[in-house]
Amino acid sequence: MLKRIKRHQVRAGMYITDIEDPLRDEATPVRSFLLKDEAAAAKVRASNIISLVIDTRRGIDVGAGTVQTAAKDSAQPNLSRAFTETEIKQALQTIEQTRPLLDTLFSGVRQNGAAAFEPADRVVEQIAKSMESNPAALIGITRLKTKDEYTFLHSVAVSALMVHFARFLKFDEQTVRILGVSGLLHDIGKMVMPDALLSKKGALTDDEMAEIRTHPARGYELLSRQGDMPEIVLDVCLHHHERIDGKGYPFGLADKQISMPARIAAICDVYDAMTSARSYKRAWTPAETLRMMLKSDGHFDRHLLAQFNASLRASFSPAPPGERRSSVRTLQ
Repeated sequence: MLKRIKRHQVRAGMYITDIEDPLRDEATPVRSFLLKDEAAAAKVRASNIISLVIDTRRGIDVGAGTVQTAAKDSAQPNLSRAFTETEIKQALQTIEQTRPLLDTLFSGVRQNGAAAFEPADRVVEQIAKSMESNPAALIGITRLKTKDEYTFLHSVAVSALMVHFARFLKFDEQTVRILGVSGLLHDIGKMVMPDALLSKKGALTDDEMAEIRTHPARGYELLSRQGDMPEIVLDVCLHHHERIDGKGYPFGLADKQISMPARIAAICDVYDAMTSARSYKRAWTPAETLRMMLKSDGHFDRHLLAQFNASLRASFSPAPPGERRSSVRTLQ
């Protein structure tokens, strides 16, 4: 049986099948392994890992009632309780409207190694319209990701979260749109990486892991070929895996070396990954996710993370449009 446990519950003799680690790219397969001794278990407990999935058929279990069983039925957020049928329908309609546009964009990247700003902006236009009237429903729908749709819906979700957060921060609408495009294209470098590497089962070699971590630079390279690509989009693509404490990649930037757009993207990227449902475990709730992100010392801008938390709360009781759009900011 697969169970999800928190880092402090790890003990020698457990068989690990998956981890949630802010440093790990979601495209990177996890090597299943047995924790053979207490030294290895202690290393895990002292790491940045947030949670782990163990297989109790192949290793030891923990005490009853201290973990959450990874039942598929509990993996899906109960949207019918949170939103009306109309809200769900509108959110699904937005996703279906963006699908052909994004499919064309991704196909162009794979075939020609190029991604233009204008088609990406058209996708974000649809997302931004939906986020004006129905932000919580769209964010909720995108949490339901199948394996085949993960890349598509993760791109939509990060874009939607960045649009919503940017509006909460009272950026001007042009900047909101550019940040939305940044979220949409933040992982575009994965489109030009070998499928065999991204879908590999089992352990990655050191060389393969290093190649996975080239996706920000690859994305930056193909986006920078376009003369109309805003600098903010390029910056987010290249730096969304950097950390405040300097332990991120590709450059190990720290603190003020990381721009506000890249800090925003880092928060939205990890939040969506953690709140997304998986076939083997339920999604983290927003509250659980934010608590764990706050405990991940050194990863995020803590002031922005607190504001992100407030923006999600506001999505369920938003201020009137005129009030929200007052005191507009720009990213100068």
